[in-house]
Amino acid sequence: MKKIATANEMRSLDSAAIQEIGIPGLILMENASLGILRRIEAIFGADISRHSFIIACGKGNNGGDGYALARHLFNRGAEVNVLSICPLSELKGDAKKNAQMFTSIGGTVAVLGKDLILPDWHACDLIVDALLGTGLTGPARGAICKVIDWINNRPEQVLAVDLPSGVESDSGFTKGPAVNANWTVTMGLLKQGLVFPPGRDLAGEVNVALISLPPKLRAGTHIHFNLLEESDVNNMFPRRNPAAHKGDCGRAFIMAGSPGMTGAAALCAQATLRIGAGLVILGIPTGLNAIMEIKLTEAMTRRLAENGDGCLCPDALPKIEESVAWADVIAIGPGLSQHNDTAETIRRLLPNIKKPLVIDADGLNILSGIPNFWKMLPPGSILTPHPVEFSRLCGLPSVEILANRVEIASQKAAEWGTVLVLKGSPTIIADPGGEVYCNPTGNAALATGGSGDVLTGMILGLLAQGCPPLHAACAGPYLHGLAGEIASREIGIAATVAGDLDKFLPHAIHQICPEA
Repeated sequence: MKKIATANEMRSLDSAAIQEIGIPGLILMENASLGILRRIEAIFGADISRHSFIIACGKGNNGGDGYALARHLFNRGAEVNVLSICPLSELKGDAKKNAQMFTSIGGTVAVLGKDLILPDWHACDLIVDALLGTGLTGPARGAICKVIDWINNRPEQVLAVDLPSGVESDSGFTKGPAVNANWTVTMGLLKQGLVFPPGRDLAGEVNVALISLPPKLRAGTHIHFNLLEESDVNNMFPRRNPAAHKGDCGRAFIMAGSPGMTGAAALCAQATLRIGAGLVILGIPTGLNAIMEIKLTEAMTRRLAENGDGCLCPDALPKIEESVAWADVIAIGPGLSQHNDTAETIRRLLPNIKKPLVIDADGLNILSGIPNFWKMLPPGSILTPHPVEFSRLCGLPSVEILANRVEIASQKAAEWGTVLVLKGSPTIIADPGGEVYCNPTGNAALATGGSGDVLTGMILGLLAQGCPPLHAACAGPYLHGLAGEIASREIGIAATVAGDLDKFLPHAIHQICPEA
């Protein structure tokens, strides 16, 4: 698991390294440049003397990293052209020292004048963007905009230092022009802007340069945002006892489906079984039972009372409560509808459920109409909203949520006392205890109807097998995204549908946990 830092958190780490540990800033900058150099050597090979580079340097420490890199490349015999957005006399601190060292060994720097006329340099092998670091808020301005456009309009590949210039460090947003990089070498820890779009997509392949921050600092105990890795999910995935029977593998009850939405219920039930739950009962309106008997083979169905529109109504409560008593875990929502009778059924049911719930889709929309809904949720429950559903639940605009998703998801998970899976690109998982996790898997193949219903079933199935709620909420999205990636490689992004996720889930599980 890797820590993901905000700009302020990274500044605090740098400050602690300098002031508490005693590592001079100049050494941190030197190590940053060596980290970039190692990435360049990985791209071009150890002998870079035959290659040429353009390095665009800003005023701050990001530019200082660029000047230090320029010195290393120059000393190795490479052709190095450095462009500065300001006179070197305006540089300060460690950036100024590195610029002076570069010029002292014979390097030259072209300074962008007030006329903003850029040099007519011939094509090189790589452009290094060392214009802006983590300090950007709002759009890039002035001369930097001109240089960003110049970089993007040239034919060379680009390596960005820390973040692509123009990308906000915390949100990943771009409010003006931004460098489109092939590689990014970021310093110390990942930055939030490198995991959220569009920054994530502008960064290309991301590598972290450790820059000699001590392990106790890099562990970042005060940093609560974490990137999930394959090994984490391997540890979370349940192992089945060789002598297990179906009852040992968990009993799940799903309330789902309404006229026109039988697919959501079927996808959810099938995914619950596919990820390993032993027994599944799908509770559906009576009128849908015949078609569901055809759709499903391994899942059982329970016919529940319906109203004149074919949706669940309060008369279904006795049978629902019987199924709840039988089950270990319960899911509410996929294709359920928001009919008034269905909403009333859920409102009456919730106070009587004491087992973990997974609530999605229409279940969430019904919750949003219940004042203080979180007080009715049993311990261990998991909510799985997309940003619009989350907006209804918390009363904040979707735009604000996307700009501050880590902070808001963490706040609401703590306030509601529930694990929160905020679906999106990427999906964010927030624990009531304050930790937040980023799921790195998935692609546009998941942008298809029913994908969320499959995810609900996967989380439910993991929960049924005894996974702690946080583990189910992390492993489910990771495997869901990985199944989407595998499906897209096999049949294409556009051709993938939600049912394919169920087919490729076994491949995803085998990749993460072969013995399972």
